[in-house]
Amino acid sequence: MKRSIILLCLAIAAHAFAADYSVGKWRLNLSSANGVANLYKDGALVLSHNKSIFKLDGTQLDLTELEMVSVTEEAVSDGFGTGKRVDVVAKVNDTVSLTHSYYLYEGVDYMLTKLVLKSSAGDIRSNYMSPVATTGAVTLLSEGDNRQLFVPFDNDEWIRYKSNAFGSTTNSYEVGALYSADTHEGLVMGSIEHTQWKSIIISTTEGTTSIKSLTAAAGASDWCTRDILHHGAVKGTTVASPLFMVGLFDDWREGMETFGDLCVVMAPKMPWDGGKPFVWNSWGVLQTSVSYMNASQSALFIADSLMSRGYQNNGTMYMDLDSYWDNLTGSDLRRFTHFCSQHGQKAGIYWTPFVDWANNPERIVEGTTDVKYKDIWLYADGKPIKRTGATACDPTHPGTKARMVHFINNFHYWGYEFLKLDFMDHGILEADSWYDKNVTTGVEAYCQGMAYLDSLVDGKMYLNLSIAPLFPAQFAHGRRIACDAYGSIGNSEYTLNSTTYGWWLDHVYHFNDPDNIVFKGYDLKTNRVRLASALVTGMLCLGDDYSKSGDESAKERAKQLIENPRLLQMARETKSFRPLNTKATGDKATDRYYTIVADTCFVALFNFGGRKTKMQVNFSDLGISTTDSMVVEELFLGSAVYAKEFAQELVPAQDCHILKIYKGTISPETAVGNIAVEKFTCSPNPTDSSLRLSLPEADEVFVYSFAGSLVARYGNVSKIDVSQLASGTYLIRALSNNRVYVSEFIKQ
Repeated sequence: MKRSIILLCLAIAAHAFAADYSVGKWRLNLSSANGVANLYKDGALVLSHNKSIFKLDGTQLDLTELEMVSVTEEAVSDGFGTGKRVDVVAKVNDTVSLTHSYYLYEGVDYMLTKLVLKSSAGDIRSNYMSPVATTGAVTLLSEGDNRQLFVPFDNDEWIRYKSNAFGSTTNSYEVGALYSADTHEGLVMGSIEHTQWKSIIISTTEGTTSIKSLTAAAGASDWCTRDILHHGAVKGTTVASPLFMVGLFDDWREGMETFGDLCVVMAPKMPWDGGKPFVWNSWGVLQTSVSYMNASQSALFIADSLMSRGYQNNGTMYMDLDSYWDNLTGSDLRRFTHFCSQHGQKAGIYWTPFVDWANNPERIVEGTTDVKYKDIWLYADGKPIKRTGATACDPTHPGTKARMVHFINNFHYWGYEFLKLDFMDHGILEADSWYDKNVTTGVEAYCQGMAYLDSLVDGKMYLNLSIAPLFPAQFAHGRRIACDAYGSIGNSEYTLNSTTYGWWLDHVYHFNDPDNIVFKGYDLKTNRVRLASALVTGMLCLGDDYSKSGDESAKERAKQLIENPRLLQMARETKSFRPLNTKATGDKATDRYYTIVADTCFVALFNFGGRKTKMQVNFSDLGISTTDSMVVEELFLGSAVYAKEFAQELVPAQDCHILKIYKGTISPETAVGNIAVEKFTCSPNPTDSSLRLSLPEADEVFVYSFAGSLVARYGNVSKIDVSQLASGTYLIRALSNNRVYVSEFIKQ
């Protein structure tokens, strides 16, 4: 009986100290007895029995083990919104306190949380801080196809994003999501500060709907962060975790974009007002054989044959010399920038600021007289840290910074205005120590080195990260979305895997880079898919050898594909496309993407399979609500139809379509009424004279250049004479029995 009375009293006491704090859509139910919290959004339980876990000087503790001091609330108004902050304060020991803060805001689908340790007796250290550590299960998503998203820490070694089915544990880096592939509803959590910590999101699920536990923690260090040491310990009299966002969204895609926007509140984008860069990069085909002659000849071809066809933005494009640019002498490097300038181009160059490729410990560091490379190397357990064949360098070392001065000053002197920075991961690795003894983590070292590099660049170059961590993002204008890619269907699908789940990164960078578009050695459909994968991702970066000795078919294909004003205008106006269909499983790319610019919607459809596929796009999924018919124009072929509720395309095997959907009218040359477009064949193909159509006699036949210009028109024919046409690829649109048929042929 006595035991029952005690338990009842404890229960009453615990209930008496429970308190609710509500702002907008959010409600925090908090126990003053032990700091454990339940978090609700619009009445739905989001975090169940949440507590904080942390390490102090190597010892792991959690909030429930501590002596509670107070729970207070305070009004806040900041870059994230207006609301209140609830602080749970506990005593760790006689000199150290812990504050677990929850930020609740009006009218938004997210809240923020962080931990702060404070010491009154000198520096303390922590290498793990987790403000989200739930011990109760929740059910947030409806029954159906529910997924856990794996976001990789970087883009090295051809790593892929993954969409894992419920019923497992998924570790994701910096940000993670649990979402429904059916309804798009989802939970998004991530770190929005990236100055000291590498962060991890861990979700454990069971069945098809139950979220068993959630963790959002600073202090990630494993194979995915490329580290061989534990995360460094942040030190000081105050040690804080990053702010973490926890958001429940009707559409997880909106949640990922919101996460990116909040990151920019903490660290604004590097200023840029030059529009989306159009680029050529030598690593696509020339690679180690780049020279002044083939680079300048490529520049001349691009100026005469591609820029004249629209391959430029704001009147310019960038000719980027990749690795092995040091094949050129200093005078030729300067001569190249002058040559580019004469042809309306800007020159770009490549560098790896935190890497020693020579791996020679006694070599003198450029820009110094007596600093050896072994002095600036990073060490783990007393051994030089080597990855991908190169030794990592300390971003905080004066020798590394002198090397930066040497190279950046040369780039400025030679006249380069675009800088591709590669193998950046080496500068963010955990190490035994750094030259700057105030630096204790890889992220701190990286931020110091990048801030110094940016000060030297002084806003005079577009900075484009290649192999690099997702964050921090404020030190560059753009970032390659995946690892190396060239021209194959597999390369396109691999790049689009990163676009499927990382499109939102252009909310923290200005543009996502899809890497080199290589046409050489592949057929037209494969080239079209690779170009489309780049258009969907962001920037355009051609990679073929356009010099006099370069492959002629690649040059012709570039002219054919680039001479399409509709596609190039779309490229200038758009950023990364959102995934439309999020049902891709595992590490595969989705097959549908969309973006909206003003009152126009663009949709990209990819068929990676071996058979032609009929693909339907419902207007409601695009947010299009209209009683009027919309024009659905296919931008590669130039065909157009009217449609009210959906667009339907028959996409050939290993090919793609890009649709432009808008209110307007269609000329008789492009379509007849509200009808579908079908493919037909013509023969012989290629041809040098006549072409037979695999149709009954067509009422009208229109022949277009690949750019979409009408070049010939015929009436009541089943065979046409094309001998008068110049060599190249052409599109045919035939009208027969009130139906529209399309095809393409090559005139020899």
